Amino acid sequence: MSTIKLVIELKKYTVFLIVFIVLLLGFFSGMHLYNTKQKDIVDEKIAELVEDECTYLGETAYKEDLITVNNKEEKISPNCTIILKIYYAKCGHLVEKKKIVEESEVNLSEEELRQEFADWELQKFTPTEIVLYKEMDKYCGEHYVLKEKNGNIAVFRVDEDSKETLAELTDISTKYLEAEDLEKIKNGIYVNSKKELNETVEDFE
Repeated sequence: MSTIKLVIELKKYTVFLIVFIVLLLGFFSGMHLYNTKQKDIVDEKIAELVEDECTYLGETAYKEDLITVNNKEEKISPNCTIILKIYYAKCGHLVEKKKIVEESEVNLSEEELRQEFADWELQKFTPTEIVLYKEMDKYCGEHYVLKEKNGNIAVFRVDEDSKETLAELTDISTKYLEAEDLEKIKNGIYVNSKKELNETVEDFE
């Protein structure tokens, strides 16, 4: 009888031990799952923090780059070409002239150039090309008049103020001209370019 009791007690002890082990395993498993979950949450927060920090640094660097670019003012380079456009109101001609930038104009900013050419309109400004425009109530200086001088056809240049200056005395005699052409020469034949001048002189040769 005592043996049976002993067996029963042993079984109870075994059952209690199994239950205890199961509970213990459950406890440690729960702790492990809890720690894993907490670690994942911490890792996620760290990742978000790093991402936000990187985004902030990236945006800051981008803004700094923009400020640097905006603050980098364009200036005239040594190989810059300046184009001067002049509209002569009396003859209606637009004349373009190109000039190489002078040493004193190198490294001028747009605002400094405006001050330097205060009576000009700035139409274009880049480090390598500048376009300036102005209007003048004058002739362009590319006008000529053919008249008679000492029995020959003479070419006079008409300057910006309409003043006539002898440019060339041709060897074309006026005594062989037809009456109509002779009358034109006496009144003066005005031409508006060197090309037109050459063509008109050739017509009398």
